[in-house]
Amino acid sequence: MTRLSRPLRRTCLPFVLLSAVAVSALAARPAALQRQGGGDRTFAVVTWNIRSGMGAHGFAGSDWRDDTLNCDDDSKPRNAWGVGLPQRVLEQLRDDPTVVAVALQEAWNCGSPQRVNRVLGFKTMSREQEGVALAARYGFASPVDFQRLDVKNNRWIAGAPVCLDAACSTSIPMYSTHWGGMTNADGPAQARAALARLAMDGRPHLFMGDLNMYVHDRWSPPAPCSGKEIPEFREGLGLITAAGYVDAWAKTQAGEGYTGMSSRRGCGSTPGGLYKRIDYVFAKGLEPLRGTRVGQVAPGADAPSDHAGLRVE
Repeated sequence: MTRLSRPLRRTCLPFVLLSAVAVSALAARPAALQRQGGGDRTFAVVTWNIRSGMGAHGFAGSDWRDDTLNCDDDSKPRNAWGVGLPQRVLEQLRDDPTVVAVALQEAWNCGSPQRVNRVLGFKTMSREQEGVALAARYGFASPVDFQRLDVKNNRWIAGAPVCLDAACSTSIPMYSTHWGGMTNADGPAQARAALARLAMDGRPHLFMGDLNMYVHDRWSPPAPCSGKEIPEFREGLGLITAAGYVDAWAKTQAGEGYTGMSSRRGCGSTPGGLYKRIDYVFAKGLEPLRGTRVGQVAPGADAPSDHAGLRVE
């Protein structure tokens, strides 16, 4: 994860993978979607750790910096938001009508919900709580609920039923979250807390975000800087799948799905490439069809965030 401290909110760890997941709610499945309208509905969602709009500077020289919160004052060095890099990704999401929700993490400062939605132009953007926010193209069927998962590490989950069309004839509960802590054991603990909250929602739903956990497998094979596998991370992710959730990337892709971290020297199978999969979309009662990354750049290039986003359909 990329953890930014206050008030300067500087990065200590990795990216949000910007990914979008497309999810088809099949009529044959036990779904609120079926009860609310029946038939198949296909839509896409995206999760992205936007890293406060600071970006990740590439290896070549350029006129911006990734260690400043400045995005407005032209008389001082500006960050990625100040030169328009995250906005280009957001514009792509805005222009993709299938994307009905965008989950954000580290949505602070230049990457605040207000600034992000000036680009997205979605009907409703939630507030942020410790950087966690959720945007809905057609709005929410009920207010966004925020629940703290971990008091010590101040970790949150935010969710609400997201409207799938302008009339809100159908809605699906969706949640944005960001996990991480001071010890490896915090991951499984936060997983349990999130699952307890999600268990209160008996409808088909999905949750997505930067979980800061990974295992070494075909979707996140070992690479320079990925480090050794951490047993607690395997435990935490195992709790999620044991609860009946489908990992959208693993369900739809045969190969690696790294989402962090962008343009770090000496890291990645190709220097500067992504090297661990820490951003996820998990679905329950919904069928993931395709997974792709957004905001991903060539190894060592200037990046709009240190995470790639995940888009799932």
